[in-house]
Amino acid sequence: MLSRAPHRGCVCVLPAHVRVQSQPVFLDGNPHPGRGPGKHRTVRERTRGRDSPRGCSLIRFSVFLPVRNGWPYVKECVESVLRQSYSDFELTVLDNQSSDETVSWVTSIGDPRVRVFTSSEPLSIQQSWARIKECSKLDYTTMIGHDDVLDPGFLEIIRRLIERHPQASLYQTGARLINGSGKRIRGCTPVPERETAADYLRARLKLRRDAFGTGFVMRSADYDRVGGIPAFERLFFADDALWLLLMSGSYKAADPTEACGVRIHSKSESASLPSIWRSMLIGLNQFDEFLQGLGERDAACREVLDGLQASFMLNRHRAAFLYALIEACRKGRRIETGTVRAIEESLGRTVPDNAGKLTDSVTVALLERANALGLHRPVSWLWTLYYALSTRSNG
Repeated sequence: MLSRAPHRGCVCVLPAHVRVQSQPVFLDGNPHPGRGPGKHRTVRERTRGRDSPRGCSLIRFSVFLPVRNGWPYVKECVESVLRQSYSDFELTVLDNQSSDETVSWVTSIGDPRVRVFTSSEPLSIQQSWARIKECSKLDYTTMIGHDDVLDPGFLEIIRRLIERHPQASLYQTGARLINGSGKRIRGCTPVPERETAADYLRARLKLRRDAFGTGFVMRSADYDRVGGIPAFERLFFADDALWLLLMSGSYKAADPTEACGVRIHSKSESASLPSIWRSMLIGLNQFDEFLQGLGERDAACREVLDGLQASFMLNRHRAAFLYALIEACRKGRRIETGTVRAIEESLGRTVPDNAGKLTDSVTVALLERANALGLHRPVSWLWTLYYALSTRSNG
């Protein structure tokens, strides 16, 4: 079990699959440069005894950052959190046996707003993020990928959004995609100020939403109540499921102000690389099962699913097939029959009417033909070019 860190710079070790203690465990450290003694206290100490009911101006945030070997991006991420103009927050770093500079650097910060948990065993990304549910939290929770960044005004924008929409159950700001160098690729798809679960589902199934977990905020009690982020394979579609669970019976409020950056690079946990197709397929089936249950509970969502689920599942299965074809070309071989069969069976299982439609697409048919003809190098080169163009900065 965890124990309170007895010395400066201590890290609390969390054995795999063991629950986190409800009491917070903070890193001690030297005063943050340039701050007076009264500002070195943790947000819990500064706000002890002050209530934060709905609509009240006192709003406290817990920022969770799961990470495994996140260097050097994690440094930029942590620094972006600590630069927030709104001061009532704490940052919890959930390390997953990093072997790089992540833990040594985080423990050297000496900022009382930071606490660190580590694991005694390597965890899958699902297990690592599941630890968030077991941690003690302040009033509101937000999660950030170790390679993403928050703009200085992110929490202040969310605070104002909560005050404007005290009855909402999920909050979001505008965002941008950035590349490995931190340069802007493009702005993310704008979202409406107010959106129900059915509204979000409709937009998502029409592929009119950028899917990621950074930039969303929820009540901590609600996050724990729904069981935390679903343990889908490598968290594919897990953020979608979590947002839908949280919006059920309420709505999501959004501020269009661009206040965070979501990084796209080749080493990210869920990077859109050819090798992800297996995990993507498993996650897609888990999401399909989730959607079936959602439709049984929510009539408005059921109506959306009846009209759009089949086309969404067909599109995502074709994407998995394309990734599998590209992976085979990069390895210099033809795609295996068992791979094709697995994807076709998955498509037929999720939406029976889609059975046999996997290759009814010009792009899929051309790539399948190129793979069969042994044009492996040209396909690999085109993929490399496509990825480079899709992640380059637009200025």
